[in-house]
Amino acid sequence: MYIHSFSPFICDPIDDIEGLKADLKNYTDFFFRRVNKFILLSLLGVHKCIHGKMIDRNIAVYLTTENGNLGDTENVLHQMYDENSFPKPFNFINTMSNTASFYVAQSLKSLGRSITVSSKNVSFERGLELAAVDLERGHVREALVGGVDEAVISREHFMKKYDTFYHDTRFVEGSSWLYLTVEKNGSIGEITGIRTCQSREAAIQWIQDKTGTPSVIAFGILIPPVEKDIFKMGCKAETVLDYLGGYGYYDTAASFATGKFLESATGGTFAHINKNIHGSYVIFTCKKY
Repeated sequence: MYIHSFSPFICDPIDDIEGLKADLKNYTDFFFRRVNKFILLSLLGVHKCIHGKMIDRNIAVYLTTENGNLGDTENVLHQMYDENSFPKPFNFINTMSNTASFYVAQSLKSLGRSITVSSKNVSFERGLELAAVDLERGHVREALVGGVDEAVISREHFMKKYDTFYHDTRFVEGSSWLYLTVEKNGSIGEITGIRTCQSREAAIQWIQDKTGTPSVIAFGILIPPVEKDIFKMGCKAETVLDYLGGYGYYDTAASFATGKFLESATGGTFAHINKNIHGSYVIFTCKKY
């Protein structure tokens, strides 16, 4: 899968979506009405990614998200349980998070596949994996793969879900995308592999086989500090990209880490290591030309 453009986008938690609407108008004249924050984040990230590009009408969209539309889901639950009323139709419809991928495809005038992917803690990786299969088998020739999530609402829930060494983590909203095709000509890099490994040793060996010594290595939120040190030594990584500590957390932030590597590196290889809820290691690697 060859990378032709990318957009690592994050922002502080937003209450007023008018700023997002104004920013989006810099990248597309797509007319929309009554969209919510999750949909706007999706649209903004993808149009920043393909701005100025000539994309195929059959481009496939793989929108990955861990939690989907948190804002409208919270609104609907408040209306039902706190106000003891029926939910407002607009809020209720938009609790279906896959409406965002429809809006993205519609704004691109795409006739291709439009899929929403969610997989506990490795949603972006699974979306990337699905796109790789479709591209390699010739089902699609161009794909947009993005990780979109609103900021986590509850720090208490976050603390219960993850280890306490992330207790100072900044929560952000994110929508980071990759534009991938089967054509190497004009590309800036490539995704070189995606793998799920059952042991740390197997994960280190696979990274070495794919990259030799990775220029940059990054870790998902479920990799504790002790394991990070083991991976750094085992892979002999030159640089660690601490994107969670440096930029903030949203649930599909692995997409943002990939974009930051592509944005800052003059060349080299990148490995991102994550864990799923079953303790398996989910890794992907890429190369910047």
